[in-house]
Amino acid sequence: MIDATIFVDLVTYLKKGNKMEHKKWLDYWKKCLADTLYADLEFVKRIKEKKRDVFEIEHFQIDPAYVHDLDKVKALMDEQERRVNEKQRVSDRESKNWKQIDRVDVLIAPIRFKAPTEHLVYFKDPKPITPFWYYATLNREGVLSVPETTFPIFQRKHLSPIADEKTDFIFAELENIDYLSTVGKERTEQYSEYIDYVKEIFRSATKQKIDLYQAEGYETIDTAVVLLPDEEKQAAIGIVELYEKILRSHGDHSLLRELITIENNVNQRPAEVSELINSNSFHLGQMGFEFPLSISQRKSLYTFLNAQSKVFAVNGPPGTGKTTLLQSIVANAVVQSAIAGKEPAVILACSTNNQAVTNIMDSFTKAKTQKGLLEGRWLPGIEGYACYLPASGKEEHELRGLNYKKLDGEGLFRLIENRSYLEDAQKHFIGQSSQYLERPVLRIKDATTALREELVQIQETLQLAGHYWNDYLANEALFLKDYLFEGKATDRYYDGPLLSMPALHKELADLKKLEEKVVEYFRKEPAIRKLFCFLGIRSAKKNRAAELTIILRDSWLESGDRFHFTLSGVLNRINQDISIVHSSIKSLEAWKSWKQTHKIVGDPPRSEEAYWAFERMKIEKKLTANCFYDELDVSLRHKAFQLALHYWEGEYLSQLEIDLMDPKFEKKTEEMMKRRWRRQSMLMPCFVSTFFMAPKFFNSYKFLTKGENGKKLYDEQALFDFIDLLIVDEAGQVSPEVGVATFALAKKAIVVGDVKQIEPVWNINSKIDLGNLRESGLIKNYEDMVYEKKFDSKGFLASSGSIMKMAQNACYFKEENNSEKGVMLLEHRRCYDEIIRYCNELAYENKLIPLKGKAGPDLLFPAMYCIHVEGSSTAANNSRYNVQEVEFIVNWLAKYRQSIEEKYGSIEQAVGIITPFTGQKARLQFALKRAGFNTSSMKIGTVHALQGAERPIVLFSMVYGKGDVGTMFFDRHGKPNMLNVAVSRAEDHFIVFADTAVLNKHAQTPSGLLAKRLTYESEER
Repeated sequence: MIDATIFVDLVTYLKKGNKMEHKKWLDYWKKCLADTLYADLEFVKRIKEKKRDVFEIEHFQIDPAYVHDLDKVKALMDEQERRVNEKQRVSDRESKNWKQIDRVDVLIAPIRFKAPTEHLVYFKDPKPITPFWYYATLNREGVLSVPETTFPIFQRKHLSPIADEKTDFIFAELENIDYLSTVGKERTEQYSEYIDYVKEIFRSATKQKIDLYQAEGYETIDTAVVLLPDEEKQAAIGIVELYEKILRSHGDHSLLRELITIENNVNQRPAEVSELINSNSFHLGQMGFEFPLSISQRKSLYTFLNAQSKVFAVNGPPGTGKTTLLQSIVANAVVQSAIAGKEPAVILACSTNNQAVTNIMDSFTKAKTQKGLLEGRWLPGIEGYACYLPASGKEEHELRGLNYKKLDGEGLFRLIENRSYLEDAQKHFIGQSSQYLERPVLRIKDATTALREELVQIQETLQLAGHYWNDYLANEALFLKDYLFEGKATDRYYDGPLLSMPALHKELADLKKLEEKVVEYFRKEPAIRKLFCFLGIRSAKKNRAAELTIILRDSWLESGDRFHFTLSGVLNRINQDISIVHSSIKSLEAWKSWKQTHKIVGDPPRSEEAYWAFERMKIEKKLTANCFYDELDVSLRHKAFQLALHYWEGEYLSQLEIDLMDPKFEKKTEEMMKRRWRRQSMLMPCFVSTFFMAPKFFNSYKFLTKGENGKKLYDEQALFDFIDLLIVDEAGQVSPEVGVATFALAKKAIVVGDVKQIEPVWNINSKIDLGNLRESGLIKNYEDMVYEKKFDSKGFLASSGSIMKMAQNACYFKEENNSEKGVMLLEHRRCYDEIIRYCNELAYENKLIPLKGKAGPDLLFPAMYCIHVEGSSTAANNSRYNVQEVEFIVNWLAKYRQSIEEKYGSIEQAVGIITPFTGQKARLQFALKRAGFNTSSMKIGTVHALQGAERPIVLFSMVYGKGDVGTMFFDRHGKPNMLNVAVSRAEDHFIVFADTAVLNKHAQTPSGLLAKRLTYESEER
């Protein structure tokens, strides 16, 4: 047995060990993110503004190890010196603390391109393109030497297939770059050897020599750029700084700690249908009123509401209602905090890119409340339930129609947090609340008190529902087991799914009559037999038993061992049965009375099969709700959300009135920042941001001292463990180094995503990744395979991982027969069965449950359709295009434009076009525009263009032709991701344009399975 003192010491030691391991990971992700800061180097504006941290070299050749313009070199070195000292808060060069800089690492772009004016119809970006950079160390004499980091930078936005949607120039293939970034570190001591290595990497990646490189359709600019990386202007610097703050902090950050725990062997079972009633009263609010939660959504929500863990993972395949689930989670928090009557929940929804963020904003902006006196908002000019936290550079036209709040305070709250708005809003709110409450409201507090009382009543009503139903179930079980006992027919005691009230009353009456008969029998029994029975004479007891058996014959009472044949024994047994039947009646009456009072028709399903029977009936009969839980969603729970919205509006006005009198109202201290977020959360239940912006918003400032020049110096402090709930959407696209740090700002997280859809854009290769793992002490050397055996599969690596994989690893829940941890959404409603069947087979082991139904005869085309286009592809600038397919698609759209618009409205909104290649995208856009289509409102591009969105008709331009050899792009590594996303965007039709010779129905590949599922043009004739 371990001594208590030793045990405490051991636990302390293990905690310290875990903390040290966590710090290693945080240091690793910080290093990885710092490496990605150079993924998109913007310098044109800085050159025009004559900044000192960048300069050009005319007629540059890569070989020389010397920069001749020493004035520019000096300016750049001085700028780095200034930055280093400024970071240490030293501004006077004469100060003894001033640090001199004689060497600095720079980035050099030896080659640049620009699109000629005549080609801008294809290529939209007129700015010079610098897709390739390499590192060098520069000293004040202009001498270049070998840097620490030797593998060059290939800007990811110019690599196929992950090229940015706004980018048309493709420089190389990602797979080729990853191959070149082999394990190990080049041992080059001479600068000439290093340059030879850089040139060889360039040649291997692009198939051209650097000094002879030509890009079709682009002019080569014979001018190099030397750049001192300015981290302060990079989008990711806020995250890097947050990592630094976490590493310096002494807080526990329990959510972050749980996320980055490698070993998690907890596999709890998610909620079963039979258990849902026990969590029914925890589900207090529902944002939408048109559609209740699906079965798997409800199981996921109720599991989350009961979860003790801080990280909760939801696997959300396409079209399974991730948005509805997130709305329910937010609505529930709004109601829950209102009932608590203390502070509102601060909720932040994050994702990695603006498209995903826009999708979240759309869902919360367009959600509407039920018509009536509670409809909408009770404050003038306020709509929607979410507020966007954009980058400062976002233009007004990009934010039109959105609630937003910029770092400088510009936006919604700048407009309303003033005396003028407050006075108008108070009058408006009092008027609306007086109308709803049907009595004059003199004070806002009176209204909020009344609204909260209604909320408490709804909570009590939901609690009573659970109590009454469980009480009924317990009494029903007792009735079946102890009264009817096993093996007896029960049908005549049921009226549908519940016990029959008339049958129970008849049974109760029969028991009372039986009781009277028994009493009468014993009253009339001869005294001599009573004596003999008392004395235990066997014959007397046998005669009594025979006579009593005749009396009891038509009842459910058993003779024999169940009771003794004495007056008290028989009456006790009858009274016990009367009590059981009476309790059954009482519990049934209470349950039915509760349902009648609250206009609920259905009962809670008792099993998965029963729930699905309700769901299928709902679909067949086109009902909104026909099940107990559904009915509550669209009635009491939605009303509770409406009430809570208005409660918090009133609380917002009361709090704003107090805060406006505070002289520190505009200050950014920790106290005022937290108070501001709490106040504004009363009005906007959810804030939405990218991971790049979140750390900048959830900051406070603390005065430190006065600098040497007399200026006040402040320290930025993160609002650690402040956000009540962090929601991560499209988490399968979030690389770990981008997303992890934000978890330190929150208390709990729900992470929603799908690792079978679009993967993250990994901005560092495996070689740099391994170097960072070694430098951070996570691996011993480059041959240490723990990174591959353990780290990779759990999503921790910056070159291959994702926040979704990490959340799955951290989640305590695991579905039966599911390889991935976390709960899973199953009901698919977006696509016809023929379409989603492909995705189901390709990626989801046939676990998805299609609910839209089969495609009907009224459709314009077959649901999964292939049109043969004879042709071949052309490779150019590391991309591909197929002019025959472009021409065919344009003509096809022109031919069917009228019929498509008659059925769906605007063709630009009805049709989306997906292609694997940016070269094809550019040519499609140009050709369609020339043919009169409005390409600015039509989704055209790679799968990224339609991720998180859908269209009635999706066209897939395959591009490949007969002459092409090798593995097709969407079949690489056998991954389902690209075709899974492409196909699942289509609601009614997925139409492939391809040379059918490239489709092999027998291939065990994503395209091979697709070939099997398509209806071909010739089959329709």
